[in-house]
Amino acid sequence: MKQLVVSVIGKDRPGIVDQLSSLVVQHQGNWLASSLTELAGQFAGILHLEVDEQHLDALSHDLLNQENLLVNIAEGDSSNSEEQQQVAITVTANDRVGIVQEVTQALNTLGVSLSEINTHVASAPNWGGLIFTANLTVPCADDDQLGAIQESLESLADDLMVDIEQD
Repeated sequence: MKQLVVSVIGKDRPGIVDQLSSLVVQHQGNWLASSLTELAGQFAGILHLEVDEQHLDALSHDLLNQENLLVNIAEGDSSNSEEQQQVAITVTANDRVGIVQEVTQALNTLGVSLSEINTHVASAPNWGGLIFTANLTVPCADDDQLGAIQESLESLADDLMVDIEQD
């Protein structure tokens, strides 16, 4: 079996997920995981698929030729399946230009890889500004590294709060 990571972008409309999932089933593939969203009127998705090698070319061809969808396909690396503890980190601060870069640079400096990042900005009516929130998932080896992550992130700004949840 081959694992694929597929990115899909196109003008949002009803039926895109049905269209993609039908293709996967048509080629005897298995939809393992996905992250799908609408951003600024565009459908954006990342799919983790598994398909038998004999159906790989046909599935890839059909995915790449979907009308009005920009599709990119990369072969997954099944050797990278070693389980490591995942830690959820929530970063909250007043929104400002460059905050995503500051947070990710702090993690990169510590050699921390991001398993997942979701960000959003919401209105803070009581303060008259915007509040930035980043929900991060990172693999973490030990408590010392967790402490370093928290210290590094909190040093970015006085208004920045960090909440770490271990499973």
